[in-house]
Amino acid sequence: MELRSSLSTPPARHLSYGLNPLISLLKEYNIDPMTILAAAGIPPQALEDPTYQLTPHQELSFTTEVIRSIDIPELGLIVGGRYHLSAYGLLGLAIMTSENLLAGMTVLYKNILMTWTYMFWNTTVRGERAYVSLEKLRDLGGSHQYMIDRGLVASHTIFKEALGKELPVLEVHLKQAKPSYAQAYSDYFKCPVHFDAAENYYAFDSKLLYEPLAQSEPETARIYGNQCEKICVQLARNSTFSDIVRNQILSSPREIFTLETIAEHLNMTARTVQRKLTAEQSSYKEILEDVRHNLAIEYLQSTSFTIEEIAIRLGYSDSSSFCHAYKRWTGVNPSDIRHRDSATYAARKSDGGTPAQRRKALEKCAGSL
Repeated sequence: MELRSSLSTPPARHLSYGLNPLISLLKEYNIDPMTILAAAGIPPQALEDPTYQLTPHQELSFTTEVIRSIDIPELGLIVGGRYHLSAYGLLGLAIMTSENLLAGMTVLYKNILMTWTYMFWNTTVRGERAYVSLEKLRDLGGSHQYMIDRGLVASHTIFKEALGKELPVLEVHLKQAKPSYAQAYSDYFKCPVHFDAAENYYAFDSKLLYEPLAQSEPETARIYGNQCEKICVQLARNSTFSDIVRNQILSSPREIFTLETIAEHLNMTARTVQRKLTAEQSSYKEILEDVRHNLAIEYLQSTSFTIEEIAIRLGYSDSSSFCHAYKRWTGVNPSDIRHRDSATYAARKSDGGTPAQRRKALEKCAGSL
């Protein structure tokens, strides 16, 4: 079985907030990030603008200069451990609520555009072992090994947080010659580390792929996964500010947002948010209503959540408020669509098969990516 990330070429641009882990590290070492941003051709306002897209040249120039300035050989290992599931917003939610680790990997690799990687990710199962490997997608200059180190640790961090327990690694293989920080690799992964290898990968017991995740909720994962796919379509064609606002709402679907709170999340004033949306002939209220409308339909059609549970997940104070909004959107009560689709849902749910059959279906899906 083989599972691959869907990127054949790197995304043209990453959003500037992906620099935050390095910005925080620079401040910890009392290094002025603004100097390095200027050297990389990144304007200071980029850090305050969630829509600012970095060119690969800007991002890699910045990363390379940070590596030089901090001068810690194991920097990639340190930064990789800071990419927690929570840093990935909606994608993180889709991963952690998946049925098992294999399903979580499927979501991650299918929506790899929502990460900040320049790597091609691959998971292979051979016998009793699973192998997570990565290869660069483009020339990375001085940040090449940093990106490999960061990617290996970040992926391991994501997967163990999704499991809700340690993910014991059996061995690590790296293409690079044994570096000065070889011990840091051993300290982190706590297993034999082999250098001068043919691939960059780590291996673990393949049985862990099929263990239920700590916060598994497959019906919710399916909703989040569908939204991630829509976001990836947006990212592929360059996001508008309306897309950014929408994605912020989707990243915390249970939070009751106002224009002021969304502005705070985006490090802007409410007036600035409104002005940017108006320029795109949109408004915060329209976006919030559309997000809630679309998610409500998906929840009603494809889950067994009660009306009360759906209301809470969409940020309503009670079910009556949700029902009133839903009737305003569609002209019918949410219970009407639930009753209409209940027979279809029951048929689909009863056709899930045995655990072994579901596992084979997951592997078939994973292999098709």
